[in-house]
Amino acid sequence: MVAKAIEEIYKHDVLETATRILQHLNGFFRYAQAKGLCRDNPAGPAREILPRKKDNGRTPALLDWASLGDVLRRAEMARLSPSVRMAHRLCAFTAARIGNVVNAEWREFHLDDAQSVWIIPRAKMKVATRDIDHHVPLRPEVAAELRHWQQMFGRKGYVFPSPAGGKHIGRESIEKVYRVTLGLDGKHSPHGWRSAFSTLARDQGFQRDVVELALDHAHDNQVARAYDRGERFAQRVELFNWWGEQLAAAQRGAKVIPLKAA
Repeated sequence: MVAKAIEEIYKHDVLETATRILQHLNGFFRYAQAKGLCRDNPAGPAREILPRKKDNGRTPALLDWASLGDVLRRAEMARLSPSVRMAHRLCAFTAARIGNVVNAEWREFHLDDAQSVWIIPRAKMKVATRDIDHHVPLRPEVAAELRHWQQMFGRKGYVFPSPAGGKHIGRESIEKVYRVTLGLDGKHSPHGWRSAFSTLARDQGFQRDVVELALDHAHDNQVARAYDRGERFAQRVELFNWWGEQLAAAQRGAKVIPLKAA
């Protein structure tokens, strides 16, 4: 029955939705198995009916500060809608997945806390098997930009409402800016900020598990998944403060010299 339902969803060309539903079903059944409520997981075999995503190689990403700063400056000078411009900046300064950015809601942002934070519900995250929501620390400058955004668009609903009448802007509106407006096709993409964040943070000497938790990546080691359940939030605050400072300096045209770990 599960396989048939997923197959019907796929026929209507919403593979991403089908995959997300399947991830949640798989998590539910695995939990039920662990509790002894059921013996089989019917969502497991259903994955086989979904075609694999075409592998086009690594996501294009610029990995040096000068180039990243140039992207930020060019985006500021480009003729972009206010929603697209702000969504692009949130992608860059939080290294969040573009799907989470365009789908962000004001209720997820805690901008007046001592440490401003964006709490993304687990149901919206790619990794559905973790137990808690994803916390993204926000630098004071980023939180200030979002507060200013609230003054213009209010504190309810989606952060980036669609000017075309939809619920919110689509990811394609941002991706097209990178491909066409900024001429970065094959060089950098909204997802490329995550690659840059990971690479440059590791080069700076930040611990791997802190970086992976900041990106909400699943552990690739079963033992680590079983025992490393700490969130390292204080270290992630330090990491995002560093990332924001470096990006802001790069945008201003300052020469950023990475300090390699010993």
